[in-house]
Order: sequence, then C-alpha cells, then structure tokens
Amino acid sequence: MTPAAREAALIADLAFLPSWQERLEELLRRDRHRPGLAAAERAEAHRVPGCQSRVWLVAERRDGRCHFRTDAEAPAVRALVGTLASLYDGALPAEIVALEPTFLAALELLKHLTGTRREAFAKARDAIRAFAG
Repeated sequence: MTPAAREAALIADLAFLPSWQERLEELLRRDRHRPGLAAAERAEAHRVPGCQSRVWLVAERRDGRCHFRTDAEAPAVRALVGTLASLYDGALPAEIVALEPTFLAALELLKHLTGTRREAFAKARDAIRAFAG
C-alpha cells in the first residue's frame, strides 16, 4: 500500500468520530500498542533536531524501501510522529517525497495542536523526507 493510500485509509477510519478530541484520543490509543525504541536507539544520533520535547527517528533502507521507527517523550507527539512514520514505512523514496501528509488538517487536528506539537511533527516529516531524498 502506498503512503497516500495509507493516509486515505487513516482518514476514513477516524473521520466518523464526532470531535477532534476523540480523533486525537484514538491516535493516542493506537500508539499505546506500538513498541517504542530500545534504550540504545534513543541516542543523540537518532534525535530529530529542533523539537522542544525529545523525538527520535530510526531510519533504514532495505531492498530499496525506507523503514521508519519513532519515539518521543511526550505522548501526543509520540502518537503524531508514530502515525507519520507508519504512513511512510516500507515506501519507496519517490513515494515519500511525493506525499505531503494532510491527515492532521483533514481530521481537524492541526488547528488544535500546540505550536510545539506542530513543530515536532514538521521536523519529523522533514527528517523522513530528507532521508528518502
């Protein structure tokens, strides 16, 4: 499945929830089932620069595809960047560069996020795209 198809499925899965708070809570709930990074991976070498709360991104290429795992100190940021990484995980570099994620706006989350959460999301997105490019 392409990143664009994954994003469309995510939006379809969450759009039925009546409020942005419930959609954010669902992202948080889903994230609780995602394993975090090992302590050794939560190293400075994997830190996403420019984030107020610490965010880590482990990026790898295997068989021409990009794979991503993330973690963060703040639960909401962890859920946001984890969701972002899951959209791009296993994608071809060209697919990653082609998709500017819109799920935060489509689910009416973007306007309700604090500036620090938006910034962490943007910095993680930039790091993923830079790795793919």
